[in-house]
Amino acid sequence: MKIKNINPIVTIFIISIFLEGLDAFSIYSIPAPWLGVILILGLFIFNYFFGYDYAFDELPSLKIWLFYIFSITVIRALSFDNTLPEYATTTFTQYISLRLLKLFGFIAVIWAVHLISNHLNIEKIIEYLVYVGVIISLLSLYSYFSYFLEIPDFTRSRPGSGGWTQPIRRACSVLRNYGTFREPSFLAVWLAPTVPLTFFLARKNRYWYFVSIVPLFSIVLTRSLTGVISVIFAFLIASLVWTIRNKSFNLNILIPILMILIISFLGNSLSYKFPALDPSMCPPESVDKCNCSLYDNKLDEAKNSESITKSIFTRLTLISSGGIDAFENISFLINHISSENIKIIGDGLGASNIDYTYKFEEMSKQEKDGEAAYRNPGQIVSFNNLYANIYLSGGLIGLFWFLSIIFKLFKRLVNNFNDLNLYLFINLLIILLMYFFQAEELSFSLAISIGLITLNDKNE
Repeated sequence: MKIKNINPIVTIFIISIFLEGLDAFSIYSIPAPWLGVILILGLFIFNYFFGYDYAFDELPSLKIWLFYIFSITVIRALSFDNTLPEYATTTFTQYISLRLLKLFGFIAVIWAVHLISNHLNIEKIIEYLVYVGVIISLLSLYSYFSYFLEIPDFTRSRPGSGGWTQPIRRACSVLRNYGTFREPSFLAVWLAPTVPLTFFLARKNRYWYFVSIVPLFSIVLTRSLTGVISVIFAFLIASLVWTIRNKSFNLNILIPILMILIISFLGNSLSYKFPALDPSMCPPESVDKCNCSLYDNKLDEAKNSESITKSIFTRLTLISSGGIDAFENISFLINHISSENIKIIGDGLGASNIDYTYKFEEMSKQEKDGEAAYRNPGQIVSFNNLYANIYLSGGLIGLFWFLSIIFKLFKRLVNNFNDLNLYLFINLLIILLMYFFQAEELSFSLAISIGLITLNDKNE
């Protein structure tokens, strides 16, 4: 049975991706990204029961791997005996179910890309995805400039993991672009993969070079080290691989790097620092809130610099010179993993986070005024690292299996390193680089990347 009208299918797919970009919002108390997952799963279930024309047969090893992670999670959850942290906003069953829902949504997005490809060519699919990224970027820029223009920002209706929202306006802090997300870095991680897709379209139409300015500005204004540096490194690595593989230099690969550097310098004129509190308010407020010249160290000074270039690139220099210990989150993870027995199977999604939460509280505990101060008291702690999450949830088996799948994807791209595969290579590399420092779950971005790669491979 052939689908005669693809428009509703495309619409549902695009709305699902758009909803994932509304991370800071809830609709009837349901987080918008979860509604996006439900929509894409609904599309998958509808197709399954009504027997439409496409069954996803690509990457069988990925489907088996996902089933393995699902099975480990369910089995471990049934015997899990730890308690949830005090400020957890869901029950244990709900928490695990949401992890599994995201897993199903991941494979459903890959399937949806292939379904849509029966009616749209790959360039048109990429164009739709880029436009979604541009819309999220424009909304984010509105949010950022609302603090300059003194107009209302969006009402962020989705609380964080501890049940509260993170304030944007804070004394002595620099304004960062939160946009439609709860964290600036989350926005950068979501937008960065759209950059190479935009520049792929720009090969045939220079209009897309102008369009690319919007997401690049949005990413730079987040001041996210992860987002900016991942984009630069991915294009540099791709340039090197292209030169070695094709024995020619592709100048177009360096254009995005040049643009992001120029935009970083231009962004300095758009920087803003919230003023200190009135001195009459100190105490009870801490001294640094009434004197914006006080910093903990050089890294803190760079992070809170009004100069965006200093905030990003000086911070990169300081962190790099500090070695692995400068990446505090990774340092905590290494200490946690090294203190545990080698995991062959893993503890399952979600359960591994809860176990880590109690270890993290002890590792990050500090003594202040003779009392213990905790970094994230009573909250479930994120690994902020996909690879650590896969290892702790699926064990060595799960991690090596996942890495072998990723290796095969890169091999497919490099073996036929044409223009499209070049930008899909960069897209995938950006996502995987960012997974070292931000995000721990299989995202729609990675699913779309895998969908496009396997789709292009199928069509060749």
